[in-house]
Amino acid sequence: MEHDRRAAARKRRYQKKNAGERLHVLLFYILPFLVFNSLLFYCVTAKPSLEVQIADTKDYLSTEITIRITSLFPSQKPVATADGEALELTKTKGRTYTASVYKNGSIEASVTNLNGMTSTVFEQVNILDDNPPSVEEANIIDGILTLKIADSQSGVNFSSVYALDASNERVEPVSFNRDTNTFSYEMTSNTLQIFAQDRAGNEVHSNLTAHKEGTVETSEENLTNPDVSVE
Repeated sequence: MEHDRRAAARKRRYQKKNAGERLHVLLFYILPFLVFNSLLFYCVTAKPSLEVQIADTKDYLSTEITIRITSLFPSQKPVATADGEALELTKTKGRTYTASVYKNGSIEASVTNLNGMTSTVFEQVNILDDNPPSVEEANIIDGILTLKIADSQSGVNFSSVYALDASNERVEPVSFNRDTNTFSYEMTSNTLQIFAQDRAGNEVHSNLTAHKEGTVETSEENLTNPDVSVE
């Protein structure tokens, strides 16, 4: 009996010693190894994250983009281009940068972590007005040319609209309607050049020629209901 008790006690001490050694190995070898390798894997493979915001435009000529690095891993200064042309970034606060954009196009912003991993974000600027207005719905009734000038973004600059006749004499409109963007001119010759700008400064230049089907010559008298072509 005494021998059995001693053997059982030795077995318990052995098991306790083995359990302590296993716990020691787990706490001081295995767990640190796993933690270290996990951190190393993260540091090697962590990619940066960023977001790009495009502000509203106030004048249809320019806007501002904001690039914000949202990840915490150390990174280099971001770079950005507009249709391939480099943008000058200005740091504002924290990890936020801004740049001014003066034309519509594709924005490409990228940032590189210190581990060499890179992320790129693409955005599209389409709120700027870089297209001139258009001359539409031209028609002549009783020698009066009525036309519509349309611009879908910044709007028509009414004070910029004027016309030149065949002698390059300036012709002012006899009337215009701001609500419908329509202008009326007295047609003193068979051609009229129309000039108009939008509020962003884009200009359209259209040549309007009045003619009548089947008639070689045109005159003021036969300008009633002629065809009008816009060039």
